[in-house]
Amino acid sequence: MKYDMLTDTAFFRAAQNGSHDEMAANYGEFIEKVVEVCGCADGKPLAFATLVYTEIELDSLKPDSDPATKLIAKAKLFLDDMQTMLEQLPITEMKSVSPTSKASGLSWTGDITSLVELVYGLQEMRCINDGKLSIEELGNRLFSALGMEPRIYTRLYINIKKRSLRNGVRTYFLTEMRQMLDERIDQDIHISLRRK
Repeated sequence: MKYDMLTDTAFFRAAQNGSHDEMAANYGEFIEKVVEVCGCADGKPLAFATLVYTEIELDSLKPDSDPATKLIAKAKLFLDDMQTMLEQLPITEMKSVSPTSKASGLSWTGDITSLVELVYGLQEMRCINDGKLSIEELGNRLFSALGMEPRIYTRLYINIKKRSLRNGVRTYFLTEMRQMLDERIDQDIHISLRRK
């Protein structure tokens, strides 16, 4: 499979020529091709590269007509969403992943983005190997210990950065974890004071 298979479509050629009618007629075929790429037998890395390549190419097109601009924006949004979906899948599809790591007996039961928040938080705190591991190496080791396949951490981190602020923060998981631990400590203190 070639990485330019999405830019070699009638929709993309119509977008290059600024032909709204041709773009509209071929939009559905383009979306079907994107879905085909995301399930391709050649694997996730090629699918991811294909989506990124196509998104960049679409960015470079600046048609004059508003309807054409809207179709390009829709196609880019679809590509972004498909990339997000791909990021939630393991990098390799060769072996099945057990929900529990055989070595540690642990399994991650939260969502992927929360674990990536934790990985970045641990890296920033430099509390594992004095912060000398790269994000990729730290992530791969933690994911493996929790029975999960490695991910593309930087893309998930970009999604965290794009989040809207919730009570002034974007790290929803780490913030909730801190709040829940504070509540538990307060409850434990309250219980111990009642015993006295």
